[in-house]
Amino acid sequence: MKIFLILLTLNLCVWGADGANAQSASQSGFKIPVDCVSIFEARKDEIKKEIARLDEARQSLEAFRASSAALFEERNAKLAAKEAEINATLARAQEEKRQTEQLLKKNGEILKELKTMTSDKVGETYGKMKDQAAADVLSAMDRADAASIMYSLSPKKISAIMAKMEPAAASEITLLIKQGPPFIKAEKNVTQEVSPTSPDGPAGNLLNL
Repeated sequence: MKIFLILLTLNLCVWGADGANAQSASQSGFKIPVDCVSIFEARKDEIKKEIARLDEARQSLEAFRASSAALFEERNAKLAAKEAEINATLARAQEEKRQTEQLLKKNGEILKELKTMTSDKVGETYGKMKDQAAADVLSAMDRADAASIMYSLSPKKISAIMAKMEPAAASEITLLIKQGPPFIKAEKNVTQEVSPTSPDGPAGNLLNL
C-alpha cells in the first residue's frame, strides 16, 4: 500500500509539473521546473524497503505453500501406505481363514473315513463270528454300542444273532436299530439297573417276573 501511495505521489508530481509548465509557458513563455526528482530520492530508501518487505512476504507465502503441499503429500502417502497395510492384513486373514476351513473340512473327511473303516472292520469281525458267541458279546455291551455294531451287519446276520439273544436284550437293540444312528449311550441300561431296596433282583429285567 505504501509503495502504491508513493508511486501515486510521483505521478501527481509529474502531472503537476506538466500542467504548471504548460500554464507558465502560455503566460510567460518559459517553464517552471517542479523538483520531483528530490521527492523520489527522498522516498527511494523507503520504496526499496517496502519492495524488500513485499518480496520477503512473497517468498514466505511461497515457502508456506510448498511446505503445505509437501505435508499434504506426506500425509496422503502415509494414508495410502496404511490402507495398503490394512488391505494386506485382511487378505492374509481371509487366506488363513480359507486354509483353516479347508483343513477342518479335510480333517472331518479323514475322521469320517476312519470311523467308517473302523465300523466296517468291527462289522466284518462280528460277521465272521458264530451267532451264539456274537450274541453273548453284544448282549454284555452297552445297548448303543451293540446297536451300532449290528447296524453294520447284513440283515441275515442280524436275525441270526438276535435269535441267540435274550428277548429283552434283543428287543432293546432292535428298537435302537429301528431309530437309526447316531446311537446315543444311555446313562444306565434298564437291564443293568439294580434297586437297592428291592429283594426281587434287578429292576427292569424283563425276564424277572
